[in-house]
Amino acid sequence: MKKLPPDKTIVFGGWAVKPEILKPTFREDACYIDVNEIMPKLFDSHLLKKDWVKIVLSECQLTNSNIPNTIVGWSTGAMFAYSIARVICPQKLILLSATPRFCRKDGYRFGVRESTLDQMINTLSNDPQNVLNSFYERCGLQYDSKSIPSYTIEQLKCGLLFLKQADLHPLESLQIKPQFFHGCDDQIIPKEAAIYFCSQVGGVYTQLAGSHAFFTEPNKILNDICLLAV
Repeated sequence: MKKLPPDKTIVFGGWAVKPEILKPTFREDACYIDVNEIMPKLFDSHLLKKDWVKIVLSECQLTNSNIPNTIVGWSTGAMFAYSIARVICPQKLILLSATPRFCRKDGYRFGVRESTLDQMINTLSNDPQNVLNSFYERCGLQYDSKSIPSYTIEQLKCGLLFLKQADLHPLESLQIKPQFFHGCDDQIIPKEAAIYFCSQVGGVYTQLAGSHAFFTEPNKILNDICLLAV
């Protein structure tokens, strides 16, 4: 990734979906980062490295002298975006379909069971199309095997392991107020997760009609999201 020009917006996409899906919302001139391509570098065997945030910063060439004006993250990418914003503070942070933890555990009840991810990981090797088709459907996206990105099984499995292991707690407020946007019919990350996340970091929560990929559906509030990124 090339060094960001001044006043740049950086956008982190989600699992198994190219980040360019967010271009209609955040424009062509933003810098789109595919988290799926980074995932294998964050693991030592099947364990998430403790310094995974530093690795992401390095991969994206983000430093205190190279800070984007706005950081955006959707779903898995929202976990990247918030974690990075804790290290280098942008002027704006926009989190779409966000959660601080994907799995329910240790009193955190807003996620899925770890066994659900284990089943997806086990099925990926034998029937990746079925896993992706089911995921896209629950996201509210149209699945077309001919146009789906050709991610490797390793990239997809590491992404699911990330969701199983990553935990952003303890949460802390930033120097800025993160803007949270969430679809009320999200079947991947419950809105309660985003509401909790937002309350813990002093953000501003906006709920919209739509699914996990609510930004692909017509909604006048999307114009407000675009303006936030300017």
